[in-house]
Order: sequence, then structure tokens, then C-alpha cells
Amino acid sequence: MVNRMRLCGVLLAGLLPFACKPDFTDRPSEVQEFRVLAVQAEPAEWLRTVDPDTNEAKPAKYRALIANRTGTVTDANLEWAFCTRPKPLTELNDVGIACFQNDPAFIVPLGNGPEVAGAVPENTCRQFGPDVPEDQAFRPADPDVTGGYYQPLRVLYRPAPEQLVPAIAKVRIRCGLPGASQEQTARFNRSYHLNVNPRLDAVTALLPTGPQVIGSSVAGAPITPLNLAPGQVIVLRAAWPSCPVTDACGDGVCGPSETKESGDGQCEADCKVEQGCAGAERFLAFSLESRTLDEVREVMRVSWFAVGGSFRDDRTGRDAADRVTTSENEYTAPTVSGSYPLWVVLRDSRGGVSWATVEVRVTN
Repeated sequence: MVNRMRLCGVLLAGLLPFACKPDFTDRPSEVQEFRVLAVQAEPAEWLRTVDPDTNEAKPAKYRALIANRTGTVTDANLEWAFCTRPKPLTELNDVGIACFQNDPAFIVPLGNGPEVAGAVPENTCRQFGPDVPEDQAFRPADPDVTGGYYQPLRVLYRPAPEQLVPAIAKVRIRCGLPGASQEQTARFNRSYHLNVNPRLDAVTALLPTGPQVIGSSVAGAPITPLNLAPGQVIVLRAAWPSCPVTDACGDGVCGPSETKESGDGQCEADCKVEQGCAGAERFLAFSLESRTLDEVREVMRVSWFAVGGSFRDDRTGRDAADRVTTSENEYTAPTVSGSYPLWVVLRDSRGGVSWATVEVRVTN
């Protein structure tokens, strides 16, 4: 609700994500009222390209995961808008307070509905990237640890006329490399591949009777409700694909050392239309500190949400050096019989995100 809203941490449309810790709960994993749990951009990383037929910038698509005590809200009439005003240095929030206002000077509406499509503003690398901002009162943005920059995307949900659920997602944008040499810039432009959203292959309950797949972000994947006794404690496992640790032509992934011309043209199938990996990808990142261009690997993080019961950890995951493609968490079922929704959100460290919804049934 508006009178209870506070500006909280930014929810990255993918990456570190989206969910602010609301005032009405003690833990981020508890869902008691309407919440925006995640926003996904497709593609996960935006590079300004122009459609030769229309001479207009190619759009991206955006969708959100909205939850409340009854489950996932699938028909939410969301209000979408880009914010083009950088955060003043005097403000401590992740985004400026102005992004929650409706000044047409810096709010660019995208449309209404559960999903929208639209091109990122043309000045995004000036306002939120390394280029000189249009207003000299602001300074160029610093990249995150992966070398990325982010365009704020405002999402408003009105479950009732007197209620407002606001959130800010951050859309990853590809900009230039300040401080890099001409050789480093050329290598980066040749070998950096845009991020793709991760894929939550399966959410599995490790039951005494054996593992049971209870959720997935894959459309049409066979899943079944999770039946538990009151207060039962189990382990849940989130799994994502394994990505190549070295580059090889024909493996279906365009790696950081591959182009469509490399391998005497044998990598063309991987890179003519860039094929990414839906797990922890390797990519090139430029360090402003060391002035080096290095190959690094994505960090994978899992956020857990539930209406009833509790998790041991609100978030789990794997660091860049960890090649394990699963993450586990302990879940304690509610003590009262009923049906309880549960959500698992997977994010990579370059702004990618996916999610799965699970139905927990507690019976005596």
C-alpha cells in the first residue's frame, strides 16, 4: 500500500533481483500480501540494434512474477515505464526517488498489461552507463562487478483502487568500455556475447520415498503438487543446465573465444545466431581497477518464497568458481492443513532470471 511503501533494494530483472524486503514481513521469503517477486526481460541483456525494415530500435519483452497469499497473479494489469533520470549522489537508494513520480520529463511509459514490449530509451548509456550524462549535475555510472550497466524499469500494480504495489527492475544494457585500450575494446566487441536468461530445469523435493519434480520454468514440463504432513521438514533442490567450461565448435554455445569465423568457419553454427547457455555462462569482463579484460563466470543465486511454512535460508546459490548446477534449501511445511503456493526464482549475475511455481498441499 502507498502509505506503507518505502524505497527498498532494487530488484534486478534478472540478476540480483527484484524483490524489495517489504515492511509487513520479517523475512524476504515470506509472502503475506501482494508482491512483485521478479521481472524478466527477453533478451536478458539489451544492445541497441535497428530493424532495417522499420528503421526503429528492436524492442525487448518484459513480464513479471506477482504473488499474494492465494498464489500467482497471472492477469495483473501492470503499469510499465522506463525512468530516464539518474540517481543523485545525495540519495542513498539504489534508484532515485524521481523514478516513482510521474514527471513526463523522465518517465517513458511502455504500456499496461501482464507483459509489454518496447525499446530501451536511446539515451540509456548516457544516463545509466559510462557516457557523459545529458545533465552535467550527474556523473557517468560505474559498472557492476560483471562490467554491466542497468536501465531502471518501473512496475506498478494496483490490486485495488486504494492499493499500490511498486517495484523497480533493472534491465541490463550493453555500453562501451571506459578506460579500455583500443586492442581490449576490439577484443571485447568481437568476443563478448550478450547474456541469456537462465533456465530453472527442475525444482525437486527430496522425499523419503525418493525425489519428486514439483516445479520448472520450462513450459509444459510435467510437475505434480507436493504433499506433506503438517510441520514436515524436507530438502528442496533447484537445478539449472551445465555450461561448457571450454569452447568447442559445434557444442551449441557461442563461447567467449568463438566467433562465426573462428575454427576456419566451423563455429558458424554456434555463433551466426549467437547461441547462449541457460546456466552459469562464461563471458568477458573489463576491470576498471586492474585495466584488464578477463574471462569470468556467472554467479547463480536462488531466491525462495512461500505463503506458509518457512525456509532455512531466504537465498542460496553457487559462486563463480563452483561448477555444481544445483542449490538446496530446507523447507518446513505449515502446521495447518491446506494448499500453499511456493515460488523459486533463479538469477544469474548478469541480470538474467527465471522462475517456477510450486503447490504445497498439507494434510494430516
